[in-house]
Amino acid sequence: MNLDAHFEDLLAKTRLEGRYRTFAQLERIAGAFPKARWHRPDGTMREVTVWCSNDYLGMGQHPDVLAAMHETITRSGAGTGGTRNISGTVSEHVALEQELAGLHGKEAALLFTSGWISNLAALGTLGRLLPNCAIFSDALNHNSMIEGIKRSGAERFIFRHNDVAHLEELLGV
Repeated sequence: MNLDAHFEDLLAKTRLEGRYRTFAQLERIAGAFPKARWHRPDGTMREVTVWCSNDYLGMGQHPDVLAAMHETITRSGAGTGGTRNISGTVSEHVALEQELAGLHGKEAALLFTSGWISNLAALGTLGRLLPNCAIFSDALNHNSMIEGIKRSGAERFIFRHNDVAHLEELLGV
């Protein structure tokens, strides 16, 4: 088998189906949230507004946040040095978890690196640990939720996107 040809064929099919993913190259503009510079593949650049950023409130550019980040970098350097499971956890994460737990009146809180992994971990764990768990999921749920549900091993029911009648049918209502 010619593996190069095989993968070229797969890539061609992926492009034809409109599933070939390309990423917009964006450069955030400090002090101008939610503005960014879009660097196009043809070498041109255009200013755009990014409404889908996970910096929802623009706090990534707030002077107090930036000052705290600079102070921490000066004291500890950049990066965590590895995952918590391998090289331990950093004091700032522990302090943030304690603050979040207190803010929400909970015993503890746990930080995740992204919303994707938090969905995967939460759904995968809950579905696995809850006895006789069944999960009902919208057909167009985010991939992180779909993967979490799959990994849970729980019985799953997929209803048509935003179709309450189909959900009720699956629930036996």
